[in-house]
Amino acid sequence: MFKRYRIRTLIITLFAPLAFIAFHGCATDIPFAPDDPITRTNPDHVLDSLRDAYERMSIESYEALLHPDYRFIFADPRKAPYGRDDDLASTGRMFSGVTGKNSAGEDAPGVASIVFNQLEMLERWRPAGLDEVDWSDETGVMRAVIRYGFVLNLKEDRRLSVSGRQIVYAVPVKTEDWDGSLYWRWQLLGQKDQ
Repeated sequence: MFKRYRIRTLIITLFAPLAFIAFHGCATDIPFAPDDPITRTNPDHVLDSLRDAYERMSIESYEALLHPDYRFIFADPRKAPYGRDDDLASTGRMFSGVTGKNSAGEDAPGVASIVFNQLEMLERWRPAGLDEVDWSDETGVMRAVIRYGFVLNLKEDRRLSVSGRQIVYAVPVKTEDWDGSLYWRWQLLGQKDQ
């Protein structure tokens, strides 16, 4: 019995430090918060984060996703592009669910929820042309073409379907983590309606 006790003590003595090192190493090797969708290492996750921010109607997540130089370019060349602040104001009103006015000045019901029914990559990520993104000095810009479709479930039991094609631009941004270490994350640099 004494021998069995010594073997058990020896195993525990050897296993405990190894387990501590293994689990501690796993916890500290993660260079970003694992539940933060915008810190993924692949530009595909920009689209996942966009869908997530819309479906949760989270202006905080949407704001964190947008690069400081973000620009939304409308298909109609007569309409001026939205900068980051304009887009956040417009999207923030939509996410707030507050009743507003439509373009004809009539009362329009607020948005109760947003559900994507399509977010499809038509052209995979590739480097953007040098003259394609003239509103930012960022390097490493990637572009993809997407087809999207989502439903705005409005208050008063009404729905509005939105769909189209866009060129989306993403850029890797060096970011400082909580412990001072640096990592790359992808942010949305722009969207261009087609």
